[in-house]
Amino acid sequence: MKSTVNIPPKTTSIVRIAPICNGRIYVVSHPSEDGKIRMDLPIEETIEQTSIPSVRTIHKIKGKYNRHISSSASPRFCVQYRSEFHHGSTVYLYILPLKKESDIHFLNGTFVNSEEIASEPKKYSSNLQKEGELLGMAAELWADYLNKE
Repeated sequence: MKSTVNIPPKTTSIVRIAPICNGRIYVVSHPSEDGKIRMDLPIEETIEQTSIPSVRTIHKIKGKYNRHISSSASPRFCVQYRSEFHHGSTVYLYILPLKKESDIHFLNGTFVNSEEIASEPKKYSSNLQKEGELLGMAAELWADYLNKE
């Protein structure tokens, strides 16, 4: 008698990495889902997978952007959610805690706080609007942690 193995189908997921420093979130200009230029996180990758991304996968994604990041900091998992803006894909959101704002340098990049994202939503991507408050809290907690070291 033959046995069958059920392998779960691969699905498309999104990994987003938010650089944070001094209680603020780093954003860059990106074309948005409506074709307009909006501010968003600098690191976003689509991956095919069956479960949460491995540490190796996350480090490989960060590695693609090392020319913009002069810190050896590792991304840390923050939250997972379903995105209505990416056809229902699962989004895995990570933070990349930096010690100095000068550790990152993308073209047209800047640090903002969550209040700026909330007060000017048309300037920011739909995903960042959704993530802003959570990322703001994570950035402030990380800043408090570093100040106690």
